[in-house]
Amino acid sequence: VAQVRGGMPPDGVCIVVGSCADGFNAEANCFGDVIFADSVMQPAGEAACPTQYFWEAFPASSSPTERTTYLFTYMDLAPERPSVLDIMEDYWKMLPSYQGVDLDDLELRRVLFGLFVSYKDSPLPVAFDRVIQVGDA
Repeated sequence: VAQVRGGMPPDGVCIVVGSCADGFNAEANCFGDVIFADSVMQPAGEAACPTQYFWEAFPASSSPTERTTYLFTYMDLAPERPSVLDIMEDYWKMLPSYQGVDLDDLELRRVLFGLFVSYKDSPLPVAFDRVIQVGDA
């Protein structure tokens, strides 16, 4: 992709943080959320940038009391935007309210973070005759 874009920097990013943990109520752990927003924009990071957070959550298949939760947001690449660490810290502050659990009652299985860059000029055309685009990713 970098080769086709000629080294152009991305226009934006989706930052995702989350965890899989045990300790959720099994009776309540029977549904999932996709792109759920439970708050208005709030200040994040050192510059207190207005940030809209979204949640995704679903039961883990390993146990009726294990659940995976993600917090994500979209932003441009301005230097004053919150860092991945800022967003992870907000995740831990907001998770108890979102899931109705106390962090001390959870046993972490794994913690994750990642980011996905985005471009205004997208999708890219096929740049090489030996490449076939398949799927929607």
